[in-house]
Amino acid sequence: MSLFSVKKLLTLVFYVTVDMFEVRVDTVVDIQDYGIWVGTKKNRLQCTYCGKQVNSFRRLKYHLSGIPKEVTACEQVSSTVKEAFRKILMEEKSAKRVVEVQIGNGHKRGRSEDSSSKSVSPKIEDIGVETDKHDLLSNKAQKCIGRFFYENCVDISAVDSPSFKEMMNIGGGQMQLKIPDSNDLNGWMLQEALKEVQDCVKKIKDSWAITGCSILLDAWVSQKGRDLVAFVADSPAGPVYLKSFDVTVIKNNVNALLSLVNGLVEEVGVHNVTQIIASSTSGWVGELGKLFAGHDKEVFWSVSVSHCFKLMLVKIVKMHSFEDILNKINNIWEFINNNPSVVKIFRDHSHGNDITVSSSEFEFEFVTDYLTLESIFNSKNSLAAMFASADRSKEEEVIAMSNMVNDSSFWETVERVVKCTSPLIHGLLLFSNADNQHVGYIYDTMDGIKENIAKKFNHEVQSYKPLWDVIDDVWNRHLHNPLHAAGYFLNPTSFYSPEFHLDPEVATGLTHSLVHLVKGGQTQLKISAQLDKYRLGKDCFDEASQANKISDISPTEWWAQKASQYPELQSFAIKILSQTCEGASRYKLKRSLAEKMLLTEGMSHFEKQQLEELAFVHYNLHLQNCKAKT
Repeated sequence: MSLFSVKKLLTLVFYVTVDMFEVRVDTVVDIQDYGIWVGTKKNRLQCTYCGKQVNSFRRLKYHLSGIPKEVTACEQVSSTVKEAFRKILMEEKSAKRVVEVQIGNGHKRGRSEDSSSKSVSPKIEDIGVETDKHDLLSNKAQKCIGRFFYENCVDISAVDSPSFKEMMNIGGGQMQLKIPDSNDLNGWMLQEALKEVQDCVKKIKDSWAITGCSILLDAWVSQKGRDLVAFVADSPAGPVYLKSFDVTVIKNNVNALLSLVNGLVEEVGVHNVTQIIASSTSGWVGELGKLFAGHDKEVFWSVSVSHCFKLMLVKIVKMHSFEDILNKINNIWEFINNNPSVVKIFRDHSHGNDITVSSSEFEFEFVTDYLTLESIFNSKNSLAAMFASADRSKEEEVIAMSNMVNDSSFWETVERVVKCTSPLIHGLLLFSNADNQHVGYIYDTMDGIKENIAKKFNHEVQSYKPLWDVIDDVWNRHLHNPLHAAGYFLNPTSFYSPEFHLDPEVATGLTHSLVHLVKGGQTQLKISAQLDKYRLGKDCFDEASQANKISDISPTEWWAQKASQYPELQSFAIKILSQTCEGASRYKLKRSLAEKMLLTEGMSHFEKQQLEELAFVHYNLHLQNCKAKT
């Protein structure tokens, strides 16, 4: 057989191989599902997404994949389908390349057995030669670049800078990625990211029918003096950014503010919104909160637990005039940390121990001063020894510090501050754990804090009672709502504990929650009857109330697993126990983008819409990351 005949035969095998390969790939994603024959002779295919007509299934694949091949890309196809067809075409090209290499090297097979048995894998840059540079920038790489800009709120114009392009290509190599420009990031890439974020948000919203959600208010004053607010919906499925508003014009009109909030609640769904959690007790937010104080609205109102703890600490510090001692502690802290030689001496005297306080591990920054004070108090002996051995003749500051740490009255005051504040600080630390931030734990936590304070003062009423009064004042005025009482009752860990106490506040809160959250008298009666079974530990609650059935499981999981016999009560309990006690501050939203969106003047309708879409994508990507870290 001549060499020409051999090549003809191999060419025939090549096309048969490719045809078989295409059939195998199309069994995974069937191209026929994405195009329909049109015309009487059925020689044209119409894309099911955009209606574009092509003359073969192969050209339809290129159309759906977005790879230029003498056919325009489909602008309406989903990113998932696009990526699937890109993969199909890439694999087809790989198969062709393997056969072509084998055809080209066929007459060299006699060199060695080893070389004839090796299969040749094509490199991606070889495949890319046949297509536009767009082939080289995979959909995944584009998404990564876009996500970096959207997620971190980076100025999109930075993508056009030479330094950014140089950074992206710094790895060198034969494959150079085509970097998207600002038009891409503001255009089709933003629309793809928006679609993906919307899909994710929709899944979360679908869960609200079961768990409900809490609306979190994040209010602040911009550098321009404008009053702004962002709204976040929080639920076990994850937080969702909703909208931002400039309320400067209406901040003194409580009815207008109420209308704004009610409109947002209706948009989310009154049946989905269980409570509103504010970030502050002052200004227009505080005035709005007073309207909800009577619990006669459709949803309950509360203030972020961390903000309420901050109010308690501020009041305690003022009540006992602890400001001076906190300033002195900060002076010691700064002196040690600003002098490396002093740090070394301290470590020598403390046997290598450190007094560094890492606020990065703690969610609430305002507690750093109190943690520092507690840390220095625990190191008082080492500090006294360090300053005793220091050269007192060199610096006046050293002498002043030495006199301070050797003053017994100084440490007595520090100890009193620790007794007054550490129970609150460590109670708040419990809430920094995402598993403990829901309403089912706050009653036990507050009771534990008060009992801890009393214990530190040896249960001397005159010492701890003023502190209890501060805590109760903030609790009653700002923090407590009926959901907390209902959560305490419905948390099996608390309810089946010997320490559980059903006082009037708990009973009233449970009743309020039932009336507000459950519509329909018949359902309410059913739940009331089922609550008796729960209270008495009967039927399905008999075994479920045993300690080993409650431990190592969250209250919501417990109800989901143990209470299917009573679906009405189960649904009621899950909706309550799914609510958080913490506000939007823990998500640390970047406010600059919202300010740009709300305060930039002279924008066209298109520019405003583009900024709103960018804000929606940025904030929800950020919130998704926050959820992933918990």
